[in-house]
Amino acid sequence: MQFSTPVFYIVAALVIIPAVLMVMFRNLIYSAIAMIACFIGVAAVFVTLNAELLAASQLLIYVGAISILILFAIMLTRSRSGAVNLFFHRQAWMALPAAAALAVVLGAVLGTARFSAGDTPKNPATGNLASLLFNQYAFPFELASLVLLAAIIGTVLLAKKESRP
Repeated sequence: MQFSTPVFYIVAALVIIPAVLMVMFRNLIYSAIAMIACFIGVAAVFVTLNAELLAASQLLIYVGAISILILFAIMLTRSRSGAVNLFFHRQAWMALPAAAALAVVLGAVLGTARFSAGDTPKNPATGNLASLLFNQYAFPFELASLVLLAAIIGTVLLAKKESRP
């Protein structure tokens, strides 16, 4: 599947919208949903760059696992929004100039950089990477998922014990 450069820029711009919303929302559930939309957008960017394995990994790991884990943590803590004093603290006034300076530096670097990409995708290691992931490293991958499952079960048990009077 071949995409053009304008399609890449449109999809990349659509990733920025949920990222900004994730930071701006005060409700943690809305922020988590915006984060999921951002992760899906990043997977779409990978598809436009002909990196389908990275897109699938993005969907499986970040959208499927990390986002669900964050949603469980939000639901188990029963905290739906942050306190105002945590949002507007003494260091917040430094964030806007720092972000503006970073945007200027990134704009200058990206504006002067020379990017050259061929017509055909240069991704020769995708097959090798997939073979390693699903053959040699399948056991460590499954072991890590069991550790995450144990952490989720432990969190649920701790939250259940704390909720009893």
